[in-house]
Amino acid sequence: MALLAGTLCLLLPSCDAERDPCLQPVNVAVRLQFLQRAADTGNSFRDTALPNMLINPVDGPETYTIAGVKGATRYDIRLSPLSDVCRWYIQPDSSHPGRRDTLTFLYERRLHFISNACGYTYYYALGAVSTSGRVLGDTIHAIDSVVIADRDVNGQAGKVHVNVYFHKP
Repeated sequence: MALLAGTLCLLLPSCDAERDPCLQPVNVAVRLQFLQRAADTGNSFRDTALPNMLINPVDGPETYTIAGVKGATRYDIRLSPLSDVCRWYIQPDSSHPGRRDTLTFLYERRLHFISNACGYTYYYALGAVSTSGRVLGDTIHAIDSVVIADRDVNGQAGKVHVNVYFHKP
């Protein structure tokens, strides 16, 4: 009986669910910050809350739409680990379907080892970001310009990578 109780004590701890040994984020994202000129003249800008943003990758591998993001002044998107270029469209307000722009990201992928428990991820070095309204057939540009604020996309929290400047509506 004592042998049976000792065996049960040894077996019970092995039934506990193993925790995920990877406590670090493995996916990195490009943080976009939305800005607008504070006045008609001058060089001061203010954060711009997009009223009801739609954002979606133009070409894969992701096939989802992020719809109805209300009041966003910043937003994180992912770059494709399968290519050195990807395109996303942004429509600042879903009630204005003709005001949609395409952001094109050119970047270099860098395979990064995190740990044995977490494996690998990709870090990115932004080379260029451009905007166009012609890719999806839209003619009214909502975006005035884009500027790379930080080229290294490596998972550091709080970093803004790309400033997106919008025209006044």
